Formats: sequence, structure tokens, C-alpha cells
Amino acid sequence: MSVGDSNIAKLDMDMRARIEANLERATAQRVRALFNEINPHLVGEKLFESRWSDIRKDAAVLVPIIPRPEGARVLLTVRSSDMPSHAGQISFPGGKVEPQDKTRVDTALREAHEEVNIAPHLVDVIGRLGVHQGGLGFSVTPIVGLVDPKAELKACPREVKEIFEVPLEFIANLKNHITEQREHKGVRYNMFAAPYERFHIWGLTAGILRTLAETLQEPEGAT
Repeated sequence: MSVGDSNIAKLDMDMRARIEANLERATAQRVRALFNEINPHLVGEKLFESRWSDIRKDAAVLVPIIPRPEGARVLLTVRSSDMPSHAGQISFPGGKVEPQDKTRVDTALREAHEEVNIAPHLVDVIGRLGVHQGGLGFSVTPIVGLVDPKAELKACPREVKEIFEVPLEFIANLKNHITEQREHKGVRYNMFAAPYERFHIWGLTAGILRTLAETLQEPEGAT
């Protein structure tokens, strides 16, 4: 093992231990109804019935953390413009739960393999965040995992236009997470966002990143 590989292995172990401990906190496991949380004044608003749905569709995503020599990074994708839903948006590898999936981990790993070629055996699953409910009806379980940096990333062109990585240090900084206003049928509403370089991360994905950032904070009173 080279010095570089040794440093990555140590980063891997240290980071895994910290994230695993943080995922055990009750705050990391709470269910978040993201739209309702930052738009309490619009809950039940009839003008949104054509856009927001109470019909829940179960899904899971992999939150892939890759230990790199320059520091840990989180992998994200830009969805293909040909996708029937969320076309062109930024997301984690993931999708709807299928009948063959025994667990949400199975869903996340299967989808990550299909979308970005991350083989399941190259993912060290650390744990999960609580269910995140988006306004469009998805109930998403984020699965946090360390990905072997030797994984050969390759986008499935039918589903993924681009793969990119964001430093975990950037995500952990709560100052990089904002809410921004959008408009639907003349009504303004708030959305989570985490702009990074030329990538405008928003919506459900930004909400999951916000939870991850909160999870990475030191608990109050820690020394």
C-alpha cells in the first residue's frame, strides 16, 4: 500500500466512524416533509393541488461519499433531459422501490449501479437518514455509503447527463445552504438550495444535503 493509499484508508476509517455515530442521532433519523417545513403558510393551498401530491411514492437514493486524496467528496448527477420526471435536475443516484428490492438499501445500490456504474460491493453502507418527503409525492430514504475511490464511474446516458462531485467540507458548512423563492400560479414558495460552482442544487436533493450537513455538525456541548 502506497502512502497515498494509506492516507485515504485512514480518512475512510475516521470519516466512517464519525458519520456512523452521527447517523445514530435522533435528528438524523427524523422524517422531513420538506415543502411543508419551509412553507407552513401554504399547507393545503388549493392552487398547489395540480403540482404537489399527497400520494406517496417510495424511493431510495445513495448518498455516495468518496474519499479522495484532496478530501472526501459527495457524488451527484445531472439527470438526462429525456427522463420522464425531474429531467435536467440534480439528484443522487436512486429511484423508485421495485418489487425485487428487499430493502431500501437494495434500491439505492441497484439504482447507483444502473445510473453511474458503482458496483454494490464497492459501497460500504454506513446507515441511512430519515425519510424525506418531497412536494411531488416522493418519500425518499437516503442511504449514506462510502464508495471505493477505485470505482469506475460511468454515466448511463439514458438517465444521467453528467456526474460531478462536491467537497464534503462544502456540504458540511451550513452557510452554504439557503432557501430561495420560486413561483407557481402566482404564489411564491420557498425551496431548499445549495448552489455549488456552475451547479444549482435545489429541491429534494438540496433538502437531503441540508440534513446531511446538520448531521455532520458537532452536538451541542461537545468538546
